[in-house]
Amino acid sequence: MDVIFTIVSRNYAAQAATLMESLAVQEPKARRIVVATDGPIPQLERLAEVIDARVFCPVYDAMSVYYDALELNTAVKPYVFKALLSDGSGKTATYLDPDIVAFRPLARVHEGLGRAQLVLTPHLTRPLLGSAMPNDHAILRSGSYNLGFCAARAEPRVLELMAWWADRLVFDCRGDLTDGLFTDQRWMDLAPGFVDSLDVVREPVLNLAYWNLEGRKLGKGAEGWTVDGLPLQFFHFSGFDPARPDVLSKHQDRVRVIPGSPLAELLKDYAAAMLRNGHEQSRAIPYAHLKFPSGRPVTKAVRRRALRAAREGQDFSQGLTAAVEAWADAPDPETSAAGLPDLTRTQAQVWRDVPTGFQIDHEAGRLGFHAFFAEHATTLGADAIAGSAAEALLAAWRSGAREPDASVWKGEAPWTGPASGAFDWLRQPAADGTPRAAKALLAARGDLRAKFAGDIPGLIAWCLGAEAAAGRFAPDLLPAEVIADLARDPAPLLAAARLAEPGANELKRSLSAGFGVAARAGWPERLTEALRAPHLAPAAAQPAPFVALFLEIWESRVDLQRLFPLRSAAERFKFLRWLVGGGLAEYGVEFDALPTSVRLHPQMQLARLTVRQRQPAARATASSRVAELWVVEGEELAREAAADRLVYDAGAGRFLGPSGPASAPAQADLVRFLTHPNVVPADAIALHARGVRWSRAVGVWDAEIAAGLGSRTIGLGFVDEVWAPGAFGELFRPVRAATTMAA
Repeated sequence: MDVIFTIVSRNYAAQAATLMESLAVQEPKARRIVVATDGPIPQLERLAEVIDARVFCPVYDAMSVYYDALELNTAVKPYVFKALLSDGSGKTATYLDPDIVAFRPLARVHEGLGRAQLVLTPHLTRPLLGSAMPNDHAILRSGSYNLGFCAARAEPRVLELMAWWADRLVFDCRGDLTDGLFTDQRWMDLAPGFVDSLDVVREPVLNLAYWNLEGRKLGKGAEGWTVDGLPLQFFHFSGFDPARPDVLSKHQDRVRVIPGSPLAELLKDYAAAMLRNGHEQSRAIPYAHLKFPSGRPVTKAVRRRALRAAREGQDFSQGLTAAVEAWADAPDPETSAAGLPDLTRTQAQVWRDVPTGFQIDHEAGRLGFHAFFAEHATTLGADAIAGSAAEALLAAWRSGAREPDASVWKGEAPWTGPASGAFDWLRQPAADGTPRAAKALLAARGDLRAKFAGDIPGLIAWCLGAEAAAGRFAPDLLPAEVIADLARDPAPLLAAARLAEPGANELKRSLSAGFGVAARAGWPERLTEALRAPHLAPAAAQPAPFVALFLEIWESRVDLQRLFPLRSAAERFKFLRWLVGGGLAEYGVEFDALPTSVRLHPQMQLARLTVRQRQPAARATASSRVAELWVVEGEELAREAAADRLVYDAGAGRFLGPSGPASAPAQADLVRFLTHPNVVPADAIALHARGVRWSRAVGVWDAEIAAGLGSRTIGLGFVDEVWAPGAFGELFRPVRAATTMAA
């Protein structure tokens, strides 16, 4: 045997040291190599040659961008084989995973290389019975052979195999079971057809591990460890944690470690060796390719998007640079669509990978996905910075869409009383039938004018759905007559649910209209009563707390009927656990929208207590009081203004303070509107929808804008005074009362 090598990141240095110590005793003539994939490992140099992975793999830096640690470590393997077998310095090469220990000379490996070009060990030599893990299905997904061990001779057919394997692993060394990939392993299922001779080692003396230990007898005699009476040459401690020596592997529940047994002794000895070799220190070393130079983590979504780009020719040969970070946050050209907000590359990858149900080929679906991504970025394989980058793209789009047009208010006279009374003015019916609160959004946004010109029912549905759910519209500002009409004919309410959750089926739209969008958007109770009543009737032939909507969900899916037949109290309770654990949310139902008689029923409370679920992020509630709140537009201006005050960025729809993102205040003594007068009504509605109330408001506009104000400017009704940039060091100074200008 000419060379034995392993491949490790620095956090696996203790495993590699333990392996190399055993090889120094059992195979002293072999050349020992440790291939380091994320930086120098000087503590191993006394035991083996430590060689940077870049020496063997020309595409290493690019792969460090789009592969995680496990994928990168396994992707390097065929490159090392190819280099070691073709440089003329040795006739054979053997790879061993770092969590292997040799207990005897590797005689069976020598024997295999003497008669075959390639030596492999199968995962299984007999069926795995029962459902414990791993089972036959898990092994099928992982591959026929365990690539924690592989030995090969330096022959043309083998070099061809390694070149082919390396080529495949450039882009397809992923942990992607849905695509039939398990890093490097599944590819070697094809190896028997690529070489002239293959030795499959079926004896348990090599690569004994959790997947093949069941039913075998491990023992220890005077000459060392044995398995089924045969000399054990090496054991593979895959998934072992020295902090838990009573557990064979985190990957299985098939083999139990019995105290005092030979297996317990073996694991105890290995744990001691790892700790002696500095496991506690090495395990704490962070993976070198885990973060960008800025310190920001490289998320799964970024890696998968980079992998697709690399496959299409994107150059990542410089590794994880600041340019790659910026590239991931930039608009994704694949999903760009005229008139719609862009998605970042990371955001677009999440949309591809996670079945959220949002369609992004139309505005409602894309806005819905933007809102979903903003709330759940960190649980979707992205991060908070990716969420902020996506919000910036949405804000830029909205800024472009915020093209005010005062002509929308034609025929309307502005409110001339105190600004605090402007909301009562909004609730009064308009002459043309369009609710004034909806008109305010039309006047402020060109995208809504293009979409809903002449379509009052559609505009109302959009405002009640997408806009209200996003906190940009307050349903309580609709005229009483409109509320009454909607209560009599809920068709626009169902349309609002459809716009807020595009792609939902009829049942989900119906339930979401009463219990989902309605709750999130704050619809008046008068609107939800008629929508909820049919679904809250007692469920036929089922006891409380079952109501009709529970049965509607159950009857809509055959799989639920099979899983939860509802024939007994136990089956009904299991279904309730499914509902509160995510089933209601799947159908757009907010738990808090259910009546108290259902929510507080002992069975429902017990179901909630027994279900482990991620609690949804608490909705921000206005609770504080501030002296001033500035309303501005534009990320740069908002950040500058927020240096020493609370600011509402109207374009992005978020509050900022000196320490970053902030919550909405309950009360502001003074609101300064620095946005255009024609969008101030829409901005005031957004603040009202977020629960903000104020005593006085002023419009702060420069001379050019102020000169264009006239008696018909609707925005003047929402401010008490007009201020202008001050002189002599003053920040702003009053110009005149708004009511005077409007008179």
